[in-house]
Amino acid sequence: MPGRPHRRRRLPPLQQGLNVGGDWYSAIELPDGSALLVVGDVAGHGLDAVATMAQLRFTAKGMAVTGTPLATILARLNTLLWHSADRAYSTATMIMGRYEPSSGILTWVQAGHLPPLLLRDGEARYLPSPRGVLLGATTAPRYDSSAIRLLPGDHLLFFTDGLVEAPGVLLDDGLDHLARTVAELGDGPRPLDAVLEALVDPATRRDDICVLHVSV
Repeated sequence: MPGRPHRRRRLPPLQQGLNVGGDWYSAIELPDGSALLVVGDVAGHGLDAVATMAQLRFTAKGMAVTGTPLATILARLNTLLWHSADRAYSTATMIMGRYEPSSGILTWVQAGHLPPLLLRDGEARYLPSPRGVLLGATTAPRYDSSAIRLLPGDHLLFFTDGLVEAPGVLLDDGLDHLARTVAELGDGPRPLDAVLEALVDPATRRDDICVLHVSV
C-alpha cells in the first residue's frame, strides 16, 4: 500500500539534548454538561513534538466544544497532521472520551492508542478498542466509536505507553503488570498516587508518562 516516504531526521542544534515530549491530556466540561477526556502522545521529543502536541490538543478541544462527533474529530486531526508540511514526519496516538453524567455513558474513540483500563468490583480489565489507526499514518483512516455505562465505584485510567513500557519488558507484560497493580491498589483513598508509586521508578524511566484517572 503506498504511503509517505520514511525520513530519518536530526534535531536542529538548539534542540540537541532537549528531552521534552509530546504527551498531553485534557479534561474539560463541554457546553452541554458532558465531560471531554483526552490523552495523547506525539512521536518523538523536542520542540517540534511539543508544537505538534499543542496543535492537536487545542484543535481537538475546539472541535469538541462546537459539538463535532468524536470520530470526526480524529479524522480531521489526521488530515491536519498529514498536511502539516513542516511536521510531515510526525505521527501521534490519541484516546478521547465524552462522559455524560446524566446517563453514565462514556463514548470513546482511539487512534492507535492503548485501551483504557477499567477497575470494577476489584477486577481490572482493558476495554475492547474500536477501530482507529494512529494519526498521520494514512490519508484514508477509519475511526469507530465504542460506549460503556460507568457505574458508581468504577475507576477508569487513560494513559500513555510510558506507564507500561520498560527496557527488556514486552508490552503485553507491562499491560498485565499495570492491571494487577490497579486491581491491588486502585480502590484506595488516593489510587493514582499508589499506582504510580508502585510502577514508576524515576531513576530508570526513559519516556514521558501521562495518566488520566476517572472515578465515578
